[in-house]
Amino acid sequence: MIERTFALDEQVRRIARWAVYLDPPADLRLARKTLRKIDTGADPRVGLLGYLARGRDGHREHDAPTKHRADLVLDGTRPVEELTDQLGNVLAPASAPTGAS
Repeated sequence: MIERTFALDEQVRRIARWAVYLDPPADLRLARKTLRKIDTGADPRVGLLGYLARGRDGHREHDAPTKHRADLVLDGTRPVEELTDQLGNVLAPASAPTGAS
């Protein structure tokens, strides 16, 4: 599994069997990142300042354009359990042995 910035880069996508794009709105991305920083004891100001300086533009220029390369786009506002089920429902048939019903 590859995640983060450039995970759906064309070179990576050529060798990946499946690509999934999690698409939360900007406020959720920022809140989740800030909470991760706090949970690890890091100063959340660093992440917040980085977001203000380059995060929005970086996402728009580098991450968002790769969305079309994904085999599946998940709504990042949905509960994790729902996303897991959705992903499992899509991947289960693809990973079934040949000839399985």
